[in-house]
Amino acid sequence: MHAEWGRDVQFVNILIRQGHPGPRVPPYRTFDQKRRDAIAHQREDGIPWPVLTDDLDGSTHRAYGMLADPTYLVAIDGRVSFYNTITHAPTLHRALGMLREQKWRGVAGAGYDRRPHLLSTLIAGWPALRRGLPQSIVDLETSAPGSAVAPFILYPLRDLLAPVALRSRPLSPIARATLVIGAVAALMMVTRRQPLTLNRSSSYEL
Repeated sequence: MHAEWGRDVQFVNILIRQGHPGPRVPPYRTFDQKRRDAIAHQREDGIPWPVLTDDLDGSTHRAYGMLADPTYLVAIDGRVSFYNTITHAPTLHRALGMLREQKWRGVAGAGYDRRPHLLSTLIAGWPALRRGLPQSIVDLETSAPGSAVAPFILYPLRDLLAPVALRSRPLSPIARATLVIGAVAALMMVTRRQPLTLNRSSSYEL
C-alpha cells in the first residue's frame, strides 16, 4: 500500500503497547524501553515511514478509542475520515480511493469498518506471538482456544496464501466468484462423502 499510496498519503505507525508480552518482551515499564522497541520494530520490519511512540500511559491509544490493531485515515482538515478496528489493507485501499475522489476531505464511505478481518493475522501473526513465548501462547489459548495454534500452522504457508490473505487490493469480482465457487464445490464434496462413510460404518456394525 505504501508503494501505491505513499505519494499522496503520509504513513505513520504509532507504537501503543506490547500486544503479546512474555519473558523476552515484557510489558513496558519505562518510556525509554518503549522507544527502543519502536526503533527495533522499524529496523527489523524495514518500515520506510516514521514510527512514533505513544507515551507510557497510552494517551494516544485512549484518545483514539483503544481499539485492537486499528488504522485511521485522517483527512487534510485533521479529522478522522475512516478507521479499521482491525487493519485490513483491501478495505483501506477502497477508503483511500473514496477519499481521493473527495479531494481528501470528509468521511470515506460509512467512516469505519469494525469487521474482524483476522485472516491476515492468522497467516502472518506468528512472529509476534513467537516473541512473547511461552506467555503469549498461554494467554491466547486460554482466552480463545485455537487462536495461537492456527498462526503456528499457517505461517509456513504464507507465501502460498499471500495472494488472498495478504493482498493490499480488494479481490476482483472474478476472483471473488472463483473463491466462492471453489468453497461451494469443496463443501459439496465433503457432504457427498459423509453419507457413504456413515453407511459403511453401519454395515460393519450389522
